[in-house]
Amino acid sequence: MRILLLILLASAIIGCKKNVEFPAEIRPNEFWVQYSITNDTGITTDEYYQGEDTVTLTNVHNALASLDYFTFEAIQGNVKEITAGLADFLAGVPISVRIKSPDLVTDPNTPEQWTAAELERLLYPGKTFAYGDAPGEVLLKLEGYPNRPWACTSSTATNQNGYFEVLEISDYGAPEIGIPYFGKKVHIKFAGPLTNDSGNTWTLQNGEAVLFFRYYTF
Repeated sequence: MRILLLILLASAIIGCKKNVEFPAEIRPNEFWVQYSITNDTGITTDEYYQGEDTVTLTNVHNALASLDYFTFEAIQGNVKEITAGLADFLAGVPISVRIKSPDLVTDPNTPEQWTAAELERLLYPGKTFAYGDAPGEVLLKLEGYPNRPWACTSSTATNQNGYFEVLEISDYGAPEIGIPYFGKKVHIKFAGPLTNDSGNTWTLQNGEAVLFFRYYTF
């Protein structure tokens, strides 16, 4: 039984979330990320991670870690945002993508959770996003997996020779089983210079991912 990652919230993503369980019809192995990244010494590595990939963590009593997907919703500074990615709370977060709505929240009763219509206005094939922290912009985080040997984050500087684009989007889930939430299966591509946790610039190329963005039917 898959449960949203509680500890991950504190360690990787700032914002509120809702404890829910995803139905078996939504399988982690449907979601993945791949990219090439060049560090500040010029060494390039190719990375690929897929939901349900498993690793044995020798530094955690040989615990078995398995990659899952996640979606978090929040309202921060009167801006609605949604974050999706792949993670295992013991081993790390290979990818996290936070997208902010371009519109400000004016109604104090606005729920954090997104509806299908809201996601469809935000995400559609051909839609591009600038990197940054403003409304309508995207924050991309990548971590070495497992055990977080390095971490990189986008910034406004990532827009220099960088891109973030939605390639495909489709409904994903099983409305007939009566759960109050479903999702969009979103295929994205991305690239650009990132800031490593050491403060140096790393170069991301040929990034692609398929991630789950949850929405609610209330």
